[in-house]
Amino acid sequence: MKSFYHTRYRFYKPDQKEHTIFAISDIHFSDLTEDNLEQIAQKIEHVKPKIITISGDLIDSLESVDEPHEIARLKAWVTRIAKVAPVCLCLGNHDFYRQKEGFKSGLSKNRGYVAERNDKFIKAISEIDNVHYLDDACFENDEFYVFGLTLPPTYYHFDYVTEKQGGIFHPGSEDINILFEKLDDLTEFTQKLPKKKTKILLVHSPVHMLNEAVKEKLKEFDFIFAGHMHNGVVPPLLNEIWRGKSGIITPSKHIFTNHNTRTGLYDNQLIVLGAVTTVQKGAGALRALNRAFPVNYATVETTKNETYSRKPDIHKKYEKWY
Repeated sequence: MKSFYHTRYRFYKPDQKEHTIFAISDIHFSDLTEDNLEQIAQKIEHVKPKIITISGDLIDSLESVDEPHEIARLKAWVTRIAKVAPVCLCLGNHDFYRQKEGFKSGLSKNRGYVAERNDKFIKAISEIDNVHYLDDACFENDEFYVFGLTLPPTYYHFDYVTEKQGGIFHPGSEDINILFEKLDDLTEFTQKLPKKKTKILLVHSPVHMLNEAVKEKLKEFDFIFAGHMHNGVVPPLLNEIWRGKSGIITPSKHIFTNHNTRTGLYDNQLIVLGAVTTVQKGAGALRALNRAFPVNYATVETTKNETYSRKPDIHKKYEKWY
């Protein structure tokens, strides 16, 4: 039975307004049923956050938004949650992916994608009232400064046209040099930020976010919200007894690696979010495992209560489906 897995963070921020942020990632929209979408929308309406953030992978691949009924369904859902609060999104790797010719799901060697930028899709979401698709851009109001960092497909080294192995154990890495080049180009957005606003960086992948040189460039942000790792695909019961950074498998198909894979708070700035959809469409029959995985979301609260000045308060729990 589906459920929510809620991680609540409470941070002492005496110079900022008190508010609640609703943060999700890795929606992989085409895999969600109407019941799933209704439950998530109701949860957001119940929480009544001041802002909603989505840290990439709104869709699973571009095929889904080629279909008029699917883009209409997606827009209707985003429109609904945007009536609660501003919605800020960044682009994830799957937001650039199109199935390559001869695509087969599951563990097939023909399972793969080619990179494509679909500006029509990005524009369709961006034109929704109160929605901000932050493609190397910022959103700012009286309480928040939110910047969405786009990591291009080349960063992920996921060029499946030239992929040699293509199976479940294929090698993969993320190019820190591309990240440094982007941060150097975006200095005006990542430095000299407004002091009394809550400053959030949205980036899809947390890999390299704890690199000391990267942290120095992003030190003015209060929070970095990332996703991508799907909590290492650790199932619910095991998740409660197995702690640490490492999960079972990463998106780049590394096994038991230690790249900030698990959901949690790192260095009091980086928050790695779990996935709304843990097993994406390309996994074929393995998608049935989604019935066992909850929908992950986080609420991030800022408070002037000195009780939380020593360290952030973190609470995790499962919540029943409505």
